[in-house]
Amino acid sequence: MRLSEIPEGFKTLLPKEVKEREKLVGKLKDVVERWGYEPILPPTIEFLGLFKAVDERFEELSFKLIDRKTGRLLAVRPDFTPQVARIVSSSFKDDEPPFRFYYAGSVFREWGGSRELSQFGFELIGVKEVEADAEVIAVIANILSELKVKNFQIDIGHSQFLEGALKELSLADREEVVKLLNQKDFSGIEFYCEERGIEGERREKLLKLLELYGKEEVLFKAGELFKNELSQKALSELLSVYRILKSYGFEENVIFDLSEKRGMDYHKGITYEVFHPLLGSSLGIGGRYDELLKKFSRELPATGITLNLDSLAELLEKKGYSQDLDKKDFYIIDLKEDKTIAYLLAKELRSRGYKTARDILKRDYESSVEIAFKKGFKFVVVLNREESPRNLIYTSPESSFPVVGDPLKGVLSLLEGKR
Repeated sequence: MRLSEIPEGFKTLLPKEVKEREKLVGKLKDVVERWGYEPILPPTIEFLGLFKAVDERFEELSFKLIDRKTGRLLAVRPDFTPQVARIVSSSFKDDEPPFRFYYAGSVFREWGGSRELSQFGFELIGVKEVEADAEVIAVIANILSELKVKNFQIDIGHSQFLEGALKELSLADREEVVKLLNQKDFSGIEFYCEERGIEGERREKLLKLLELYGKEEVLFKAGELFKNELSQKALSELLSVYRILKSYGFEENVIFDLSEKRGMDYHKGITYEVFHPLLGSSLGIGGRYDELLKKFSRELPATGITLNLDSLAELLEKKGYSQDLDKKDFYIIDLKEDKTIAYLLAKELRSRGYKTARDILKRDYESSVEIAFKKGFKFVVVLNREESPRNLIYTSPESSFPVVGDPLKGVLSLLEGKR
């Protein structure tokens, strides 16, 4: 094993990527805070039992270790939502809902592909009305609009519509059917019907489930097909969400997909997933999880979403939506053995809020000037040259100005005029 290797499924972000990511997260925070969401920061490691109580699959997905203090199994966080539920049920047990929280960080899962997923999520807890679902979807649309992302699509479904439809059709092996529907496998559905002798209206309705994808009219089409109470109630909720989104002005980016079950096992009710045609994977997924907080002895409805920051950053790069990073300001090169002037100049510039670095390698200053601009500095100050003028400020590798008199005053005078 080479010491430069890292485990499969993990990656390193380099300085430019880190700055882009920080800018992106800052933008997301700015938007959700305008909607009233507050930050929380759960621990990276919790007892495994917390996650297993929510979904048994987390035991298989989690990176596990043993707590030396208690001997109990720990898990490196595989999912944020159980942690949010724990926090609301313990730290806010005496507070009244609604609760609006957001978070940013990584989750770690033992599965194929990336094993560290960088996420930004937000949760709205304590509101059973569909206005909560509409708000979360509207915040997503607001975020992407502020990032100047166009052509995104938010697919909205309802697990209870699908549950009602499958019960109405009296199908065996429902899990297999759900899998085929999620894959949009028309031929697989036909084979399923042939194999089990499903004919007539039942077969026609099952195949038409795959066609329940589109705008508002899909809800009315679905209502004509499936008359059971569970599906009808789900369609009524989806129609209410659509009307609220229309009032926000975000209806153009919404598609209804009624044949697919999305999210984790704890998602029961309205679900949503965010897509963009330039990406093969989704930008984020979320939905209702009204039953989850019961496991933590506090019965509260809830909905929320996590966005995949890696996918979002990839999309922004593909579309050229760079976050317009601030360049570093000053690079100071002092050719004299005594660097006092350089120290004082750097200290003064930093105190004024300028990003300032000094050249501390011994090499010809022309090379240092060129390297400084390659690293993204706006200005390079060269002090104590042997030739005249002794002090220069470069605005590019080819352009420079003399600094007359005291270097500190001269640099500040010239640069304040430049900014």
